[in-house]
Amino acid sequence: MPIRLSPESERIVEQEIQSGRFHSVDEIIHLGVQARTGDPESERLRKHREAITRTREFTTNHAIRLTGVTFQEVIDEGGRL
Repeated sequence: MPIRLSPESERIVEQEIQSGRFHSVDEIIHLGVQARTGDPESERLRKHREAITRTREFTTNHAIRLTGVTFQEVIDEGGRL
């Protein structure tokens, strides 16, 4: 099924994938539909992604190490969940 996006929506989708918050257009659509239907799993994933985003923002301004593991390594591991 072909899906058409406005130029603004396409730009947002591309930014989300490039940022690493999402891995594909399919993932964005799937999570959006889950959120729309009130799926509790989508709420958990939304909170997870928000935490990753906040942590990424924090680490750009602070150089912190946790027992030999950087915040970026923690973020990267969490993003693979």
